[in-house]
Amino acid sequence: MAEKRDFLDDLIDLQNDWRALSDLPSSMVSSLVDDPENRKVFNPADYKEKPFANSNRCLRVASGREDVCSKCLDVCPVENALRIHQKSVIIGDDCRKCGLCAAVCPTETFSTRHHTPRQLYDQIARAASAYEQCYVTCTRALKRLPRGNEVVLACVGSIPRDLWFSLMADYANISIYLPVGICDRCRTTTGEEVYADAIATAEEWADASMGLEVDEAEMTHEYTRAYKRSQFVSGALHSAERLVTRTNPALAGAQAVAKKISDHSKRLDQLQRDLEAAVGAKTSSNRQRYLTQGRKLMMGALQRDEGLADFVRLEAPVCDSSLCTMCGECAKACTTHALDVDRNGNVTVKAAYCVSCGACVAVCEDGALSMEPMDVCELVIPDKLTEEIRRKKALAKAKAEEYKELGKKQLDRVADVLEKLDDSADAEKNKQ
Repeated sequence: MAEKRDFLDDLIDLQNDWRALSDLPSSMVSSLVDDPENRKVFNPADYKEKPFANSNRCLRVASGREDVCSKCLDVCPVENALRIHQKSVIIGDDCRKCGLCAAVCPTETFSTRHHTPRQLYDQIARAASAYEQCYVTCTRALKRLPRGNEVVLACVGSIPRDLWFSLMADYANISIYLPVGICDRCRTTTGEEVYADAIATAEEWADASMGLEVDEAEMTHEYTRAYKRSQFVSGALHSAERLVTRTNPALAGAQAVAKKISDHSKRLDQLQRDLEAAVGAKTSSNRQRYLTQGRKLMMGALQRDEGLADFVRLEAPVCDSSLCTMCGECAKACTTHALDVDRNGNVTVKAAYCVSCGACVAVCEDGALSMEPMDVCELVIPDKLTEEIRRKKALAKAKAEEYKELGKKQLDRVADVLEKLDDSADAEKNKQ
C-alpha cells in the first residue's frame, strides 16, 4: 500500500524540481569542458577480485581426504584454476575472479578484501535502505557505471545462501537485474545454477520472494520517502548552521543509513560475544571456535525474527556413543571446531559453529556419526539486555496485579463500612 502524501512531500517535490532547473546550466557546461581522458568509465575489472585461501580452514586439508568436500573444485568454471595439493589450497593465475568458490565453501576458506559477506551485506543494505528498490547484478548485465541503488558483482552467484537469507529477512525491496539469456552466454558457466539454488533456499527460509528485473527501462532509482524527508527536514533545521559551517543537508539521509548499518554491525559483534559467553569460545583441547560471517549474519536475522527458525532447515552431526571409539578424526576434520571430543570421550556439537558440511561424518570409519535435522532455535542466542527488560516488565506486571488486588480488597472494606453505616442510619430512622 502506497504511503499517503502530505504537505511535506509536496515541498520536497518543489525543491527537487527547482534544484534540477538550477543545476541544468552547470551540468551542460561540465559536459562540454570535462576532459574525456579523466572521465570515469565502466571497467568490469573494477568489480572483480581474485580470492585468497586460508588453507587451515579447508576440510580436505584438515582431514587429509579427498572425499570430505569438493564444492570449490566442482563450481570453478576454469579447469585447474583451483587446486588442493597436500596442505595447500592453490589459486592459479587463470582464475576468473567470479567469487563462486567463496560462495559455496561452507567454512569460508576463500576470501577477498572487498567482497566478504559482511561487506556485501553492508553494501546491499545501504542501497536498500536509501532507495525504493535495490538491484543486484553482474558486470555483463549492466555494462555501464552503476547508479546508487545498483550493486555490481563479478557474478550474482558470488553471494552465499546465508547472506541471501539475511538480506531477504531484513529487506523486502531487493531484486536481481539480469536480462533474459545473459547467463546463457557467460563463460562463468556454473554461476546461474549457484545463485538459483542459493536464492531458492533463502526464499524458503526467509518465507519471502526475491524480485527479478529483466528490462533496464523498468528499473527505478527513486530514493525512499523516509530518506527524502530526512534530507529535507535536516536542511530546514540546519539552514542557519550551513551559512556558518557549510554543512550539506543532503548528507543527513546518508548519515541515517550509515548509522543503521553501523548499528547492525554492532549487534552482530555483540551477538558473537553473547554466544561465546553462552557456549564458550574454545573447545576442551583449547582450540578457538570459528563463527563464519555467513552464519553470524543468519543468526542476526534470527535474533530479529525468531519465527523464521521454523522455516530454516539445517543438519548437524549426532553421535552414537556405543559405536564411537574416540579416535578424534571427526574433531580433526572440523575446521570451525564446532565438534569437540573431551577427555571422557563425550562428543558435543555447538550448533552455532556447525556449518552442516558433513566432513565429520565422512571421516568417521566406525559410523558413529550421522547428520540429523538441527534445532535451529539453538541459533537464537538469549540477549541479556532483552531478558533483563522482560524480567523487569514481568516483575512490574506482577506488582501491578498485586496492587490491583490490594486495592480491590480495600475498596471492598470501604464498601462494607459504608453499607454498615447505611444500615445503621436506616435502623435509627425506623426507631424514630
